[in-house]
Order: sequence, then C-alpha cells, then structure tokens
Amino acid sequence: MAEQVKQQTTRRAFFRSMGLGAGAAGVVAAAKTVGVEAAPLPAENEAGYRETEHVKTVYRLARF
Repeated sequence: MAEQVKQQTTRRAFFRSMGLGAGAAGVVAAAKTVGVEAAPLPAENEAGYRETEHVKTVYRLARF
C-alpha cells in the first residue's frame, strides 16, 4: 500500500493563499456593487478649463 504523506503548510504558502483569498474577496465585493453610475460627460460647448477669478488670482500671485 502507498504511504500517506502528511502535507505540512509552510509559512510562505500560508501567506500566499491568504493574499489570493483577500484578492478574490475584493473582486467579489466589487462585482456585487449595484447602482454605481459614471459621472456625466460635460456638454460639447463647455471647455474643460475655465479661467475663473480664483485662477486669475493664483496666476497673478505666482506671476505667470
């Protein structure tokens, strides 16, 4: 008959399996989120950058 070998878990294997388990749990948690919507896109006539009074003050104080 074949001898049964008792498998001993090493410290490195233990932490590797714990890391994989935590990663899998994160994926499952992220997949279960419901109701997450993307931010609305700006209208085509709006520019992404606006030079407001605040920005003008920063430019003036920085001497740009």
